[in-house]
Amino acid sequence: MSKTINASIIGVTGYTGIELVRVLQAHPLVKIKHLVSRQDQACNIGEVISHLKGSGHTIENVPYDIVARDSDVVFLALPHTASQEVVKEIRGQTNNRTKIIDLGADFRLNDADTYQRYYGSEHSCAEFLNDFIYGAPEFYREELKTTSYAANPGCYALLLQIMLRPFKGGMDSASIMAVTGSSGFGKSANDLSHHPVYEANMQSYKINSHRHTPEILATSGLREEQLNIVPTLGPFIRGIFATAFIQTTGNKKAADFDLSIYKDHPFVRMQDIVTIKNIAGSNYCDLNIRDGGNGTIIVQGALDNLTKGSSGNAMQCMNLMFGFDEDEGLRHLLPVYP
Repeated sequence: MSKTINASIIGVTGYTGIELVRVLQAHPLVKIKHLVSRQDQACNIGEVISHLKGSGHTIENVPYDIVARDSDVVFLALPHTASQEVVKEIRGQTNNRTKIIDLGADFRLNDADTYQRYYGSEHSCAEFLNDFIYGAPEFYREELKTTSYAANPGCYALLLQIMLRPFKGGMDSASIMAVTGSSGFGKSANDLSHHPVYEANMQSYKINSHRHTPEILATSGLREEQLNIVPTLGPFIRGIFATAFIQTTGNKKAADFDLSIYKDHPFVRMQDIVTIKNIAGSNYCDLNIRDGGNGTIIVQGALDNLTKGSSGNAMQCMNLMFGFDEDEGLRHLLPVYP
């Protein structure tokens, strides 16, 4: 058996941090070392996150240099811009010994100008952008095996990239409607995700201006004017369900493309029917691909935004970075059904 590693989380009380505790707890080769919250005082984790009462974990206010010193890997589950200073401090303290997996947006893009355009602020450590590998195992498996720094994709971005990638180089355009559950907006209520608003309701937002757009463009081969994305909030909590209408170059059919590209990737499944219930709580991404006529291909996809779209995928990256089996600790996270 491989050596056990120490893993810590900075930003443990948000939804992605909470989900990280769940998935790391299931990993036989991981010991959770430090759980750090920037807002909460040191306490038993059950005092702040009641469903984790009895888990044996505590929330700490440990300085970042100690977290880095004690950890083989540190997960950053922080809001946009917050990871930048933490990365500076950890790298300065450990001479790059401690691996970092950032679940936020700060290191997903390798261009500071694009970051400023989509996130509205200058990047304070742009010199580190090219050190991070984009954490999509379906595209960058080999690169993740040799890096110490991974930037987890956005949940929308990862789903739509997996849906579009088989058709790279053969698309004239793609139009996508993607419906996400309210957990994708985080724990703080706002006018869009507040329960009295989204219950029994659907509402689109940031049409063709979603922050994940540059991630999707980077792997799909499409230009911005060829891609339409309609992000929509749905009346459920976990999961993203998307439908893409792909106009192919030369009126091709689905059979003209290599639809087997994910056959060696353990968490991408081809399904006759795609549903949220089939992926909720798991690290699976389900796809269905069919012809729509006149050179159009219809792709449907779904993943759990908190697991495969965030914390589960981050642990998948960790497995590759430490030489573990890619599905270690994740293969037993079966979907919660019904």
